[in-house]
Amino acid sequence: MAEKQTTELKREVGMGGVITNVLSISIGSGIFLLPALVYGILGHASILAYIFCGFIFMCLGLCFGELGNRVPDTGGLYVYINRAFGPMAGFIANILYWLGVGVLACGALMNALADIAGSYFPIFKETGMRVAFFAAISAFSCFLNFKGIKDSMVFIKILTWTKVLSLMALVSIALTQIDFANISWEGFPEFGQVGEASILLIFAFLGGELALANGGEMKDPTRTGPMGFIIGIVMVILGFCTIHLAAQGVLGDLMLTNQEAPLAELAKVIFGETGFLLVLILSFIAVWSTLSSIITLLPRILYAGAKDGLLHPVLSKVHPSHGTPYVAILFLGVLEFAFAASGSFRYLLVLVTGASLVIYFGAVLAYLKFRWKNKSDVPNYFRVPFGNTIGIITLIALAWVFFQLSNNELLAIGLFIVLLAVIYILRTQIKKRSNEPIIN
Repeated sequence: MAEKQTTELKREVGMGGVITNVLSISIGSGIFLLPALVYGILGHASILAYIFCGFIFMCLGLCFGELGNRVPDTGGLYVYINRAFGPMAGFIANILYWLGVGVLACGALMNALADIAGSYFPIFKETGMRVAFFAAISAFSCFLNFKGIKDSMVFIKILTWTKVLSLMALVSIALTQIDFANISWEGFPEFGQVGEASILLIFAFLGGELALANGGEMKDPTRTGPMGFIIGIVMVILGFCTIHLAAQGVLGDLMLTNQEAPLAELAKVIFGETGFLLVLILSFIAVWSTLSSIITLLPRILYAGAKDGLLHPVLSKVHPSHGTPYVAILFLGVLEFAFAASGSFRYLLVLVTGASLVIYFGAVLAYLKFRWKNKSDVPNYFRVPFGNTIGIITLIALAWVFFQLSNNELLAIGLFIVLLAVIYILRTQIKKRSNEPIIN
């Protein structure tokens, strides 16, 4: 029997898939490194940075949850900004999202996978082997993504829940061996120190909102997306706090002498030398899980921008049998491989945190604008209690974190936004002269 032909994305993602993607993206390589770095700044009071970042992301989760309910379309944060502020803001947000954040993150994650493998198998330190490895990872990920979101999610769930359950097991054992003297402190650290630690830590929380990007493939997007995302964010916050308390409670000042691998040291204390190998395998799975989710979800943002007329229409093509944005998948797969293999991403990684914060800022502004205009595509939509207050507090917190970035980071993100604005204006003028329709 012939497969049913379609020009639309297939709705095959349930709430469990959204939760899985939030956990997959947020619980990545950062959690294996950051506890020691945060401890180096705040010492015994390190948990304060987790609480502060957790508060920011809980507020963001509520804002994005309401947005996902109001605008249940493919594209996630990009589509919220585009609907609220028009095509120029949408064009900037779209490219900033998939290029300034997604592609660069994929390049870094592929290299992180090769580095982890290289610590045990030296052949992965050789350039030729690394390039072949990147090609294999890209091809495999694109193949699953091309076949359908359902196939991709099966693989992502296997990786994600393997790392989550493994971390839970490690932490559960560690919690029984905590020295409470290691997690108690007197007085509060300087606010500037909390900010310095938070700007490091916030990188670990970034990216979970990408789980909202495939709204057009969710079975019940007005419920699945918002509820799944909020549940996922709560789980990430609790997980990060628990992991840090376990590591700090067992290791204490040993974290200062093991800043490159605090969780490996934790496993070594509990399981002996075998613990290092276990955490090495776990970190590989964690990074691969994060990479797989980003590679799967990122083409949906590119597809949404093309469908809205902001990018070339060929990028909005949907495979007639599989119901996937196959041109966007192939385009980004090639781009991600090229950045990873060439190392070009390293010069642009400075954009990732800043670009993410700018997109978050734009999405929260969209959230407030929709609220003040009472605009929604969905009747009886979910509204956050005290939502205006939460939105304003979130904007202030994001602005404070944003200006903790270095001058070079602020300059890089500013120049990139200006460049995108100029490209949009030139593109609009060219369309006017050729009498092509302009999206408004």
